[in-house]
Amino acid sequence: MISVADIKRLENQCLERLQSDELYQLRNDAKLRAVYSSKNYDEFKDIVDAAHLGALTAQDKRNAQTKHRLWNSVTKN
Repeated sequence: MISVADIKRLENQCLERLQSDELYQLRNDAKLRAVYSSKNYDEFKDIVDAAHLGALTAQDKRNAQTKHRLWNSVTKN
């Protein structure tokens, strides 16, 4: 008999693997694009590393809780 804990554990494993596969696909697609568009390895690596990031929406910028957050921590504003 399968217990509720076993079902929850299996569900969590499935979700983790789905997320892992989605990230793999995003990174792989970015690699294929970067091969043709990057001029050096550092640029290629940056494109692949940022594959999972999404663009900020106007609502993200207007939100009072996140309005003054430093969105790009690499740059010093």
